[in-house]
Amino acid sequence: MVVIGLDIGTTGAKALAVEETGRVAGRGYREYALHAGEGGQVTQDAEDWWAAAAAAVRAATEECGPDAVAAISLSTQGASMLAVDERGRPLCPVLTWMDRRAVEEAALLGARLGEETFYRKSGWPLSATLDAAKILWLRRNRPEVFRRAAGFLSTLEFLHLRLTGQAVTDPSNAAIRQLTDMRAGRWDEEILEAVGIDERRLPALLPTGAPVGCLTAEAAEELGLPPSVPVFNGAHDQYCAALGSGALRAGDMLLATGTTWVVLGVTERPLYTASRVSPGVHPAGGYGAIASLVSAGSALKWYKNLIADDFLRMDSRAAGRARSAAGLLVYPYLAGAGFPHNRPDARASVLGLEMRHDRYDLARAFMEGVAFETRLALEEFSRRGMEVSRLTMTGGAARSRVWSEIVGYVTGREIGRMQEPEACCMGAAMVAGIGAGWWGAYAEAAAALVRVEPLALPDADMAGFYREKAEEYYRHLPFGGGKGVAV
Repeated sequence: MVVIGLDIGTTGAKALAVEETGRVAGRGYREYALHAGEGGQVTQDAEDWWAAAAAAVRAATEECGPDAVAAISLSTQGASMLAVDERGRPLCPVLTWMDRRAVEEAALLGARLGEETFYRKSGWPLSATLDAAKILWLRRNRPEVFRRAAGFLSTLEFLHLRLTGQAVTDPSNAAIRQLTDMRAGRWDEEILEAVGIDERRLPALLPTGAPVGCLTAEAAEELGLPPSVPVFNGAHDQYCAALGSGALRAGDMLLATGTTWVVLGVTERPLYTASRVSPGVHPAGGYGAIASLVSAGSALKWYKNLIADDFLRMDSRAAGRARSAAGLLVYPYLAGAGFPHNRPDARASVLGLEMRHDRYDLARAFMEGVAFETRLALEEFSRRGMEVSRLTMTGGAARSRVWSEIVGYVTGREIGRMQEPEACCMGAAMVAGIGAGWWGAYAEAAAALVRVEPLALPDADMAGFYREKAEEYYRHLPFGGGKGVAV
């Protein structure tokens, strides 16, 4: 028997079929598009999510067969939202978590309730990219859509609706929608009134792991599975990555390296800071604390596409370019500067570029720039007493030895890499396995599924090299030095 961990990410759907022993019996992947427009608009088609999810599940179960599937759970991107009619049909494109159109609406909400209110209640700083502001944008700018909308759904909720006929969300996805009181575990009436909606237009909020329902006949046919397969409530992708990497106890630290890089630490109490670390309810108990580097994996992918290269070749060629790229600094803010700067208006820049440099020197400098930003994020956690000696890396950069080594040299932390880099899928598989009765707790599931291997850092001189380069990088930050960030 297998369980399916299904991740609906920013650029594609991934599925793992996982046995109780931890062996991956099958995997599937299908990409979908992002559509950029004027005014900071970045949208997707929710039907693309569904088509990719079905294709990924079919691929993952090709060898084990549909009758082997015991349960499904989901990991999803957060704060991507659409309006649906009474039959669950999309009324508008998905306003993704990268969509910045609702700047004016965020300011209006901040003026009405105060930015601190949103941060303290939801755990997330008030932002044009999150759902409270985007729903208000629909109300003000697309009134016909707003009036017709029977519901406003995030990624998890839309997929649950398609899978089971029930739109259900979990605490981690509800919090990033910025419509909840995170610690109370409910939709917040004060925020909903300010936005102009009520709970009837939002999904049920249940704990991660709660049963959502079994597959509908239509969903079962599209996924190629029996309709008896149960679906258990999933979580925001970063919390699934925490589960899938074994970050379960206070003091554990995860570096998830996807489109956005995320530092997630596990805490006993919610962690609020002036630099806006985002606290949230951890599915395994206690709390998580998230810091997001929005211009990270997306920046290198942009550069890869720009030079029409592929990641494997870039990776191998960049491995030997530390010295030739020594004077080259890349500030990778193609989507603005995330934590701890919190400057969405920041723009990418390159310093020290000479005619002798080539595409692979620049590739190396992109990797280094993201690593320097990661070090700043870790220093913010250190100021709050979360000194971490080891980082567990998951995601795309964990597959890259050179990028993982750069992170190790720059941050001064021991690096552990997941043997199975798809930690989001693995975390969702844990939820499904517990729901199926395979394990009684996340610690038991992690013992069966999580394999972390330490990364050796072979060149002792590189630590000093990167200390000096980091100082140069922070000295030339385009919006001031990196040493005085408030916490």
